Amino acid sequence: MINQRFSLKSSAPALFIAILIILSLACGLPTRGMEEIPATTPTLPPAPTSAPAPTEAPTYSPTTTAEPTNPPAPALQGNYKIGDVIPLGDYVLVVLGWDTVPGSEYNQPEAGNRFVAVEALVANNSAETLAVSTLLQMNLKDDTGQNYDASYMATMGLGGGGLDGQMVPGEVLRGYAGFEIPENAQGFEFAFDASYWGLEKIFIDLGAEPSKVDAPAGLGGEIDQQIYKIGDVITMGTTTLTVSGIEYSQGQEYSEPSEGYEFLVVDLTLENKGSEPVTISSLMQMAVKDADHYKYTVDLFASMLLGQGSPDGDIAAGEKLRGQVGFQVPEDAAGLMFVFDAGEDGHFFVALQ
Repeated sequence: MINQRFSLKSSAPALFIAILIILSLACGLPTRGMEEIPATTPTLPPAPTSAPAPTEAPTYSPTTTAEPTNPPAPALQGNYKIGDVIPLGDYVLVVLGWDTVPGSEYNQPEAGNRFVAVEALVANNSAETLAVSTLLQMNLKDDTGQNYDASYMATMGLGGGGLDGQMVPGEVLRGYAGFEIPENAQGFEFAFDASYWGLEKIFIDLGAEPSKVDAPAGLGGEIDQQIYKIGDVITMGTTTLTVSGIEYSQGQEYSEPSEGYEFLVVDLTLENKGSEPVTISSLMQMAVKDADHYKYTVDLFASMLLGQGSPDGDIAAGEKLRGQVGFQVPEDAAGLMFVFDAGEDGHFFVALQ
């Protein structure tokens, strides 16, 4: 180990020569001592006879992101409350209120739960037939963020007036969405999704306590529907419909309407004027609505009273089929209309009162 420092003036020449020798031996190169290495003249390529064409600088275009074909619609913003008239593209929505509702003798919530119902008005503000679905478009949230889907059993306990089905342009539907929730749940928001996919979801604050407001006089966009009367022969594509009459009933010992309700039986005839069979379903195609836009679907207990049978099934070309369909409606219901959903041929309304 060298621990003696060299004087730069006295030792620089000897040190420089020693370093050159060591480097030459380490690299396997011949040593030339301190003799000067002759410089070499580089060989240059011959000069070109003509100047080369200048190379064009590459051009760059800014990177762009293509717009998606169907960009998702942003969630609608706003703090809504009961009674607000809310335009939602193809729909118009008004939440009228909510309350806890009792079940029926054969339809009770699970222990520790209760049924609640949210009442709303929905209007079709488009030029096409629309569907509204409590299961796919509506839910309830409490103040913990817990989500509750619509409950069929809770809606059944309301005695009719659900918020499901098809609506023709300008048609209004009023009814209830039922939910089963824990008894201690509180702080509710009602959610409605106009897109079915969470892209157009809004929230309505329902308040701390049950409440209800009157329905507005109009929602905007309503269209007066053509109303037929009992006895009219109505053409629906290749099928005709005739409502012959109605009757009311309080039922029998084991088939009675709910308190404040009565059974309504509609007598009707369908005739296939086409060359192909048609299929009829009273459950999927028939309903009754009142002047307040509440909708009542086919009732199982009312149908049990019918001795002649319902007009369901396939109707052959040229065949005529008569039957009765039962509903359960409030005793004080006014402006009742029978509604037949003929699919692409539209909805047909027959005044029953």
